[in-house]
Amino acid sequence: MNNDKYNFERFSKDLDNGYKILFDYVRDRYVLYKVDENCYMQELIEQRSRNPMPEKSMITSKAIKQMFPFMKDIEYKAKD
Repeated sequence: MNNDKYNFERFSKDLDNGYKILFDYVRDRYVLYKVDENCYMQELIEQRSRNPMPEKSMITSKAIKQMFPFMKDIEYKAKD
């Protein structure tokens, strides 16, 4: 999903609408979803790097915005 119209605002709105979003970041694969206002769960689903990473972590919208430009291979998972 790499096109010029896809931006952080759309990404954030989709998280607010309940989508789970999968993406690659620094060689590892994650899923991200909203759990509360300005509170998101990031889960490691495939580790490709040699550095140990936590399996789950809570992050803020600010952290997601900083990561967004470096995310690759973004995919959506249907709402549960």
